[in-house]
Amino acid sequence: MSSAVADGAKVTVDAAALDAIFADLDTTHLPGVAVGVALDGVPLYRKGFGLASLELPVTLSPTIRMRIGSTTKHFGALAYMLLVEEGLAGLDDPVARHIPEMASAAGGVTMRQLMSHVSGLRCSLELALQLSGPGRYASTTDCMRLMADDDDVNFKAGEEWCYNNGGYVLLSLAIERLSGRKLGDFLRDRLFRPLGMTDTLLRLVDTDYVPNSASLHMADGKGGYYRQPIGAEIAGEGGIVSTVDDMLRWMRHLRAGLAGQATVGSAQTWRRMVEPAVLANGYCTGYGLGLMDTPYRGVRTVHHAGGVMGGSSQMITLPDHGLDIIVMANRAGLDPMGLANQIIDACVPGLGPKLEPYEGVIPTATYHNPHNGGVFGLARHEGKAIISMSGMGLPLVRTPDGLLRPNVAVFHMGLDVPETEEAPKTLRAVEFGVERQLVLLEPDAEADLRPLAGVYAAAASGTQAMLQADADGRTGRLVLNGRFGTLRHRLVNLAPGLWDAKPLDLPLPIVGGLIAFDDQGFTFNSGRTRRLRFRKAAP
Repeated sequence: MSSAVADGAKVTVDAAALDAIFADLDTTHLPGVAVGVALDGVPLYRKGFGLASLELPVTLSPTIRMRIGSTTKHFGALAYMLLVEEGLAGLDDPVARHIPEMASAAGGVTMRQLMSHVSGLRCSLELALQLSGPGRYASTTDCMRLMADDDDVNFKAGEEWCYNNGGYVLLSLAIERLSGRKLGDFLRDRLFRPLGMTDTLLRLVDTDYVPNSASLHMADGKGGYYRQPIGAEIAGEGGIVSTVDDMLRWMRHLRAGLAGQATVGSAQTWRRMVEPAVLANGYCTGYGLGLMDTPYRGVRTVHHAGGVMGGSSQMITLPDHGLDIIVMANRAGLDPMGLANQIIDACVPGLGPKLEPYEGVIPTATYHNPHNGGVFGLARHEGKAIISMSGMGLPLVRTPDGLLRPNVAVFHMGLDVPETEEAPKTLRAVEFGVERQLVLLEPDAEADLRPLAGVYAAAASGTQAMLQADADGRTGRLVLNGRFGTLRHRLVNLAPGLWDAKPLDLPLPIVGGLIAFDDQGFTFNSGRTRRLRFRKAAP
């Protein structure tokens, strides 16, 4: 057991207490997690639980390489900020200054807005995945072209917040063009090597071989696992592989940066890294340049999670307590954010009240947000209220304002849900400071796809859609032929004019969306794509 005193509270790293958190993952037959905890820069807990690969009898360890997913983003943001320090770029430069191909699609959008997810642009990774399916190769330049060719946006820059991997695709290209170097080489020489992170690198694809790497494992929904590479190159949006030991080195440096004493990056750069974006309506998003600076149970935390096909991660540090935590998983279905919070609970005394999952009565129903096309479900699972959105089931907590909210920092939505099993026709929601009226979805008894069958096209994305109705018109298929591949969906009615599209060929909850018909054709809507227009082709 090791401890230190910070702000009058004695922070303790008790190995036995932490072992108990991961006891259920300590197996010899399933993938699991690698975990590291450091106090004042000294690693005190470094362990792996579960297998590095189902194909080999090798357990995870603090020295094995694993994908960190979107935790990569603040590395990419810092790399750009180094170029800003050198006078080669500006934080508020127009995107088109560095990516001229984006002049039409990104008019008025700045580099800062890309990094803080308020650009309003549609996400290239989302478009590639939703329109062509996973496993289809697309270069970073190909992904940029998807965004450059788009003829619409999700919203006007600065007015809303929507997580956007595509912004970091553009950031990656900007760094390469400004520096004259490949992003992986720039990160290696300017960030990793100076800090002794010798096992960390940018891995664009999963189809090559990288020594000392854990495998990723997608859940098949039947108790088994399978491989599912993303296909597209993943750069500054989520392409880094690292180890527990290297990430602990990095967080020691990150905390030094927050104190204005970093080896890499000026004090001003690090202030900007955690400075949250503020929307046009004055709402603070809590998200800076690839980092979030938000409280947990009354203490300051700086963090960013990551998810990949078959894995996930959480990097979180408590700057005022000198506590650094990294959790990396190599199988789908685990919750590194929740596990990291349990570590904080075990290590830091005197924390504020903990928001427990709400266990009261709620309606079981599905609702639609007409503003952005979003759909989510309310239900109870194991006695707790959950919200299902964007392929994720998240616990709901009751906050002091009386609203139910997903217990994840990145979701800024509160729901005014009555304590009743009967679903109201509408729900009041507060999303990024704006009230929305959500509508209960009830299947249309007279729904019929047969008059709607035919060929549609979203010309800007290079996608053709073939809509096929089943014999009774109550269900059907939507076959999308995208720029990089083909994906088939099953269509089921949700409400008049609204149909749920779920992929037929792969069990990926993050793929699919809402099809909304109108007199022009239909729009495709998902968690990160709003109103993608498909027009019906002439017969």
